[in-house]
Formats: sequence, structure tokens, C-alpha cells
Amino acid sequence: MKEGFFGIEPMVIENRQFVEYEEEDIQRLNDTEEQKFLVNPQVSRVKDKVEHELGEGHWEKHWLTIDPSGRRVYTHIYYGEERALAVTADGKIIKEISYR
Repeated sequence: MKEGFFGIEPMVIENRQFVEYEEEDIQRLNDTEEQKFLVNPQVSRVKDKVEHELGEGHWEKHWLTIDPSGRRVYTHIYYGEERALAVTADGKIIKEISYR
């Protein structure tokens, strides 16, 4: 996760940390991570490609688990008809979710 656009590495949170956070803590983290999406010009290009590839759908924002230990990263997930793709603040597609 350290590669990508200069200074826009997504924060990875251990599950044990995340479950201890209060709602206000999570909202602060959301705001901080969302700013990374806003300042990275690469993100809009990647999101355009995702929308083109998946067709009609919608975006949602979630802390997505990235491994069996439950570590999480803040993502924008585009839900198309048959699958979804998760994008991180550094402009990488980190997960494909298929719901066939």
C-alpha cells in the first residue's frame, strides 16, 4: 500500500484498533482519508475507467477488510450489475467483488 501518488498512501488500520474506535473517531478518519481522494488527480481517472468498465452503477465509501486478519482500508467502491471494484486514495484498484 505504500506505493502510488506522492503522499497519498491509504491508512491501513488493524482490526483490533478499528473495533475500539468510537463513531467520532471513525468520522475523523473518514474525513482524513477522503481528503486523500480529493487531492489525488489520478483517482478521478481511475474512477472513470471503473465506471466505463462496469457500466451503470453507483459509488459507496467503506472501510474494506483487506486480509484474513481484518485489517481495513478506506475505499470508494463502485457497484455495477454483476461485480464491484474498490479503489483506494492512491488510485489503485485493490479488490474485485463478484456477486454472480
